[in-house]
Amino acid sequence: MGADSGATPASTSAAVQAEPEIHQAIQGIDAAIYGYGVIGAYVSSSDQKKVERAIAALNRERFTFELAIGRHMNETAVAYQLPNPVTDTASASALAKLLELKLIALFNEVAQNSTGLAKTAAERASTKAARRAAGWNAISAPKSRP
Repeated sequence: MGADSGATPASTSAAVQAEPEIHQAIQGIDAAIYGYGVIGAYVSSSDQKKVERAIAALNRERFTFELAIGRHMNETAVAYQLPNPVTDTASASALAKLLELKLIALFNEVAQNSTGLAKTAAERASTKAARRAAGWNAISAPKSRP
């Protein structure tokens, strides 16, 4: 690790101990980003901005977890099977909330099994996921054309 990576040897070793949980969290982030790509096609333009902000936040969280373990996790081009079909705004919003709730559980696992940067990042990510999940309770219906 370079001197300016932000991770200390102690925080990196604690993160390595939690590497399976961090790896699962990164996989969950990747799946959520895929899901948000689908969600974006079914929501209003104001909710599309929420989708864009969520994807940006998830990418930052992914990067932070990679910093915590001191290595890049390869991104693979995969497709995920969504738990429910997305056919309209309501199902898109429900999926967004479900994705965030699943991420909270993954982030909490990292927080419970790590210290230092990984723990801090997981706690912060869990809080942000909870806010995003709550934000999907009040969706904007797409405007219909006369």
